Amino acid sequence: MCDWIFSDISMWEGSFFTVWADGKSIFIYGIQEADTMKRYNLIIKNAQIHTMDDKRKIFAKGVVGIEGEKITLMKEMNELTAEELQECESANTVIDAEGKVVFPGFIDTHIHIFQSFLKGLGADHRLIEWLNLSALPYGQYMTPHQHELAAQLACMEAIKSGCTTMSEFFYTNQDPELAHSCIDGMVSTGIRSVFIRTFQDTGEEYGMPKCFLEPVGKAMKEVDALKKAYKENDMLSIWTGPDVTWSTTKDGYQEMLEYCLSENVRYSMHIKETEVDNEMCGRYYGKDIVDMLEEIGFLTDKFLAVHCVNLTPHDIERFAKYGVSISHNPAPNLYLGSGIPPIPESLAAGVNVSIGTDGAASNNSTDMLESMKLAALIQKGIHRDAAVISADDIIHMATAGGAKAIGMADKLGTLETGKIADIIIFDPNHLKSAPMHDAKATVVYASSEENIDTTIVNGKIVYQGGKFNCGINERSLIDEINSELVVLKKQLEDR
Repeated sequence: MCDWIFSDISMWEGSFFTVWADGKSIFIYGIQEADTMKRYNLIIKNAQIHTMDDKRKIFAKGVVGIEGEKITLMKEMNELTAEELQECESANTVIDAEGKVVFPGFIDTHIHIFQSFLKGLGADHRLIEWLNLSALPYGQYMTPHQHELAAQLACMEAIKSGCTTMSEFFYTNQDPELAHSCIDGMVSTGIRSVFIRTFQDTGEEYGMPKCFLEPVGKAMKEVDALKKAYKENDMLSIWTGPDVTWSTTKDGYQEMLEYCLSENVRYSMHIKETEVDNEMCGRYYGKDIVDMLEEIGFLTDKFLAVHCVNLTPHDIERFAKYGVSISHNPAPNLYLGSGIPPIPESLAAGVNVSIGTDGAASNNSTDMLESMKLAALIQKGIHRDAAVISADDIIHMATAGGAKAIGMADKLGTLETGKIADIIIFDPNHLKSAPMHDAKATVVYASSEENIDTTIVNGKIVYQGGKFNCGINERSLIDEINSELVVLKKQLEDR
């Protein structure tokens, strides 16, 4: 039996205690510190939270806790214990979102960044004419620095509209320096990025510039080089894909597919965008493009199909069977007079649908809020049925649908503990959006950039209160772009 009398217990080396008896040191206990309080990097409190999970769970007045890049706390404020409340209040940053709404960040699954330089060019022309008047000639001459500026412009506009992930479909002159400059521009803004390094191995007869064409083997080597160059960057994914259906040979499709399946690389392509597109494919392959792609095994859950204006019921059935996702780009499909894709029919068949803004030359904007509104309204109009698609459907397409389309549904697209903190705070207290009766309806039908109070990517605030945290000045960026455009236009005039 121990009859020592402990006269003093003192802290030593943080988590260890020295025990004294009668003035002498007896032994050391390894006891954990009493202070086990969580240290949140960021707390968002008092917000209406729309998780967009499978159950569409909503917190009426909730709190989101972020540690590092992950969500580790989601609760109603009135369910917090005293200890949890103390932990929340001691976070590095606390945002009181009283009267505001929290959603997962929007995911733009299709854009051509270089076109940010081309807003308004080629207006009021159909697709092929527009390509030959704006995108293709300008794309030939743009410098690496201009690509970087274009990326900053596009991504900052996107962030300002609540976008946290941007999927760049890169199809211009395939000089590796241009690709790196575009990626540098994207990364510099803090946005999560998907870079789709595409290829074309035919199509010169239809106006594809010779400098855009390359053998598929060379293209896949460049894709591989990009993957290796950015393998340490977990904010960037490298994909590939043919540009358009008619700019790729059947052999090109097959060689690319072999690479993607062996290296676990996702891929994307413009498909069935116009009637002309369909005619060209019939001439090239002797059959419908979807049938040809099914024949060679191209239809997989790694495939993100863009536009899909002229999908048939048979096509939709094939997409559902193989897990193909769609990127719906409503603004350019209307702007170019291409048509309206069968989105409600695709959703009803179980096809995953996401939303893209496309290039600014065929949209004049990378505003996700605008694209979401158009995605809803055009379907209601052509079906003459206001209930054919809902605000919830649209926000799901822009969040969870987008995450699935880019192969990141386990990490993004919904607000759940353990997922990455890509989050927006929506402030309805502006003239256009007030009063708010239904948060989802307000976001889709009555919002603008001014409603985006805060954009958070990977647990970090990248935009708040009208200001970017990337260090790029909006006004200076615009001034530099305008100066570069003078140079670019002169090059085109002198060609």
